[in-house]
Amino acid sequence: MAAGLVLAQLRAQMALHDYARQPTLAVLYITDHYAAHAEAILEHLSAELPTVPDWTGTVGVGIASNNVEYFDEPAMAVMLCELPGDQYRVFSGVAPLGSHRGFFDAHTALVHADGNTPDLAELLQELAQRTDAGYLFGGLAASRSGTVQFAISGNGNVSGQGNASGVFRGGLSGVAFGEG
Repeated sequence: MAAGLVLAQLRAQMALHDYARQPTLAVLYITDHYAAHAEAILEHLSAELPTVPDWTGTVGVGIASNNVEYFDEPAMAVMLCELPGDQYRVFSGVAPLGSHRGFFDAHTALVHADGNTPDLAELLQELAQRTDAGYLFGGLAASRSGTVQFAISGNGNVSGQGNASGVFRGGLSGVAFGEG
């Protein structure tokens, strides 16, 4: 039901002038009330929005979005971005940002991290060194149940991901942006 409400809002906004009519990247955030259903949610949303090839996001105990905050209750937010495909890359622990070097130069990155990841500070430093600006933004996944992250690319940008569902536990994931 929540995904249906989100889809109805997204479709209405996509019909408005100056909105992302042909989005290429979706950023999905769910509260931990939905963590157990993360794979089903991603599968449903990506099937309903088949023209959006790339997804990133994570789970939290709360979501702040468009003048509203949801804390300790079921909530979901999706942001659709219309970006040129040569200006971003989705990455995860199984398809790290470094695997794109030479084909894509990352300027900065939106990062989602599991706070229980061993050597997290060192991993973040290494990731920052893989960007031209050395600048990362984002946050830690937070959950009272399963800590999940979303990272999937439908157009082949996430090489090495294999048959992964796009829902990951532990480590880092996110989207790197080119200078443009």
